Amino acid sequence: MIRVMSIRLRITLFLVVTIVLTLGAATWLLDSRIDNEVALQADTNLLERAQALSDIFRMPPNGDQPTLGFDHVPEFLADDKIIYFKIQCQGKYILSSPAAAVLTWPTPTAGKPAFANMSDSLGTKLRGVAMSFLPASRASGNDNAPASSQSSCNLGLAVDFNAVRSFQRSMDRIDYWCILIAILIVVLLTPLLIRRGLQPLSRLAEAVQLIGPESPERRLDSHSAAELRPLIMRFNEVLSRMEEGLMRERQFASGVAHELRTPLAELRTMIEVELRYPSERNPRTMLADLGVIGIEMERLVTALLLLTRIEAGIEQVQYESVDIDALTHKLLDRYCGDIKKQHLDLSIYTQGTLIWQADPTLLEVMLSNLVSNAVTYAPAGSRLTLGYQSGTWWLKNDAPDLDRNDVALMHRRFWRKGQDAGVHTGLGLALVTAAASVQSMRLNLTFDNGQIHAAVSTDKSTSAPTPSDLEAIGSSSSKNLAIES
Repeated sequence: MIRVMSIRLRITLFLVVTIVLTLGAATWLLDSRIDNEVALQADTNLLERAQALSDIFRMPPNGDQPTLGFDHVPEFLADDKIIYFKIQCQGKYILSSPAAAVLTWPTPTAGKPAFANMSDSLGTKLRGVAMSFLPASRASGNDNAPASSQSSCNLGLAVDFNAVRSFQRSMDRIDYWCILIAILIVVLLTPLLIRRGLQPLSRLAEAVQLIGPESPERRLDSHSAAELRPLIMRFNEVLSRMEEGLMRERQFASGVAHELRTPLAELRTMIEVELRYPSERNPRTMLADLGVIGIEMERLVTALLLLTRIEAGIEQVQYESVDIDALTHKLLDRYCGDIKKQHLDLSIYTQGTLIWQADPTLLEVMLSNLVSNAVTYAPAGSRLTLGYQSGTWWLKNDAPDLDRNDVALMHRRFWRKGQDAGVHTGLGLALVTAAASVQSMRLNLTFDNGQIHAAVSTDKSTSAPTPSDLEAIGSSSSKNLAIES
């Protein structure tokens, strides 16, 4: 298993490497600038000495000034341990220190001084300068003294360069020790500073640990570091969606448990009765009855699951063309036995063939629940009216036990009035409302003159009337289905 490096270690390594490289580059640049500045100052000082030597050479002698010679060293040069100088005019050495002639001197160009690194026979590192100057007319009793001349003379001066090199090395050591100490401080303090800076993340991790299925309503505190606020906001949004999903899951489980309780009890009762009191029924007939109950249970679970997924946005409604006339008669055939049992007088009002664009499964669940509620709660021998035309499907039945205030409560899950609910558990109308909402349909419940009127309407309908229906536009044909036991 690959071990992932922690964020704290990544940031520490990144900062340490970055700071070390930055300090190293800055120290190298600073050391180079210091070395160049020291070398420049040394060259300036050497040039000033050479110019002073040329000025002494051009100065006329007097009683107080000694004449320059091969054995005479000026006082401003006497302090140097190793020094070489020479003055050459018209190719002749006018003034020179011992062994200066064997040195390789630089050649001045265009009247500008020339500097060079040199070494003597002993290997001593020297820094030399060569320059040209115009001597003044001199008078001297020495036979070796130069004659009066205005031609250019060359002067060379070389001094020991070890002192400058030693100073540069001292500065280098100071710079290197400083950067090593700085790197050591960075390596020691960076982890501590990062740990302190990442404390908001540690507190965030502790807060996240307190959030679980037992407390889905908890949210992270948004009053945190500015960098963490976008993350906290997105995480809180995820928590909200998770809470909604958990609530939908709990509602789904609750709805399934309530709706399946009755068919499961019916299924168990049929099996137990048949085991205790065997009947002479055809086994295939009994298995067919059990299969019908299983189909109803499967249809309910499928519809609830699909509804839950649609509400969660996991999948979209699958619109298809649905024949409302065929679907209505299919539902009436399903509840034909209950209608006979209740001695209901069923009237159907239609206007031609009606096609809706809807999800077949959800639409069947909607209309099936409305028909089932009407058949179950309508008083025995009362009238049940059903109709559909254009974009509306409606159902009307007597409801003497209800009043106007109950209509607003009927959309709630598991709402029941009274103790005798039959096979219903109060989920039907809530399921119809939710299914209508996801299909952009409208469910309208009204109570008038002791009757409950349920109407489902949609804008996605196509009427295909027959020629005889065209003559009766605006009026509805009706037929009574008197189903008697």
